[in-house]
Amino acid sequence: MNKKIASQILSIIDHTNQKWQLINPTEPVIFAISGGKDSLSLLTILHNYFTNFKAVHIAIAPNSDLSFIPYVEQFTKLEVVDTNIMQEAKASKKNACFICSRRRNQAIFEYAYAQGIKKVIFAHNRDDVIETLLMNMLYSRKISTMLPKQALFGGKIEVVRPMYQVPEILLFNYAKQLPVIDKSCDYDGNTKREYVKDLIKLIAKKHPNININDNLYNAILNVDLEHLPK
Repeated sequence: MNKKIASQILSIIDHTNQKWQLINPTEPVIFAISGGKDSLSLLTILHNYFTNFKAVHIAIAPNSDLSFIPYVEQFTKLEVVDTNIMQEAKASKKNACFICSRRRNQAIFEYAYAQGIKKVIFAHNRDDVIETLLMNMLYSRKISTMLPKQALFGGKIEVVRPMYQVPEILLFNYAKQLPVIDKSCDYDGNTKREYVKDLIKLIAKKHPNININDNLYNAILNVDLEHLPK
């Protein structure tokens, strides 16, 4: 593993934790593991931090790629929850990505509640936060994004995102040696998130002297309410 990049990521996580007080080493937590670069990186970097943790993967189809299991089980047993979420999403008249995300989260929260564990760790990174902001503005007509810490169901479940401030490029470089699975969703390459991601890259390419991602992220933390209509 690239120790230098791991150190950079961990330093950002430490800063994020100090800022929002997301995690502490003695509390029981659940890592939501997708098998992608973000969740495998987070587990690799943070597994030594906790004394009591579990990992869960929501398989969205019977043929889901589970080749990452042996890697995860170096750290802890991986609980795989089998579902037919992909079939549900394709059959729905609503946005398939919305249905998939909502159902996967529901399955993770149900697992956490059954285990008596309140805190669920998601591996969303800073780019996810930025993209969600623009997606909500463009498609949902609201100014909102993911939160670093969010209490749900009256506080019965708490979602935290320790990599909230970690740029995706760091995770991309760190995860090169991890057994990251290929995306297997039928909608890969044709989602609103991928469109927004490409749009941000295009804007950044056209303005090489401006750190577009930094500006977008900092805009989230610098909302000028005096210049927004009520």
